[in-house]
Amino acid sequence: MYPTLYHFFYDVFGIDIPFLTRLKTFGFLVALAFITANYFFQKEVKRRVSLGEIPVYKDKISPEEHVSIITLIAIIFGFLGAKIFAWLEDPVPISEFLSDPFGGLTIYGGLITAFVASVIYLKKQKMPLLPFMDAVAPALMIAYAIGRLGCHFSGDGDWGIVNHSTSFLPDWLWSYTYPNNVIHEGVLIPNCPYSDFCRELPQGVYPTPLYEAIVSFILFLILWKMKDRIKTSGIIFFTYVLFNGIERFFIEKIRVNATYDIYGFHITQAEIISFFFVFIGVIGILWLKKQQNTIKT
Repeated sequence: MYPTLYHFFYDVFGIDIPFLTRLKTFGFLVALAFITANYFFQKEVKRRVSLGEIPVYKDKISPEEHVSIITLIAIIFGFLGAKIFAWLEDPVPISEFLSDPFGGLTIYGGLITAFVASVIYLKKQKMPLLPFMDAVAPALMIAYAIGRLGCHFSGDGDWGIVNHSTSFLPDWLWSYTYPNNVIHEGVLIPNCPYSDFCRELPQGVYPTPLYEAIVSFILFLILWKMKDRIKTSGIIFFTYVLFNGIERFFIEKIRVNATYDIYGFHITQAEIISFFFVFIGVIGILWLKKQQNTIKT
């Protein structure tokens, strides 16, 4: 694992650049996720402007400028939501919670609050919601994939349960110990070449962040392909919501996470949210299909 870019360059290229210890791998990949999402969001908004789905007003800012503002809103409110939902999942004293501003982030919390804030912004700007929502859907999926790579390569604790079974797959893809993980979890690594981050898990676990990254990238390709075929506004976004919910619900079955005891059922926060994502995605698609059929008749 590579807690910082220093560890990456030292391990892969044998280059010793002390300054890179200040650049966290997770933070770097999260920043890359936002940049990539912004690129695809901008690209899709421009296409929808050319198709006439998103209007351009001479006396107002351009749709492309709206994308930049929405991205900034997503960063701010996404961070706040990720922190709040993380605390709700695992309440700790406020002083401890605030001691590490960039630790303990919940992706679903960030996604939900960023979405709500962005919708409020678009409503105030009197811009059409559904075309913007469709435009951002593939961008959100690839951003999620890159963000999960940040979790994996930094070893931030978002891994799976212990995996004792054997497979023809290599250990890093099937049962991984996350050496040099960023949270100092596990046992000391003999002859560790670093002065810090010298622990690995005593038993291999499912590398669930890597699984999510792979699946999310495939789903991004599907959504990106759909954009040229689906003509009903909103379908792509609700398909994204459905895909996201299904993917996360099943990955929770092999993932380490805090659970709630609800009438004897032990369920995680992500399972609850992903269930509602699936429900909202299905209802949204069916409703839009019905609206489309009503218009045709």
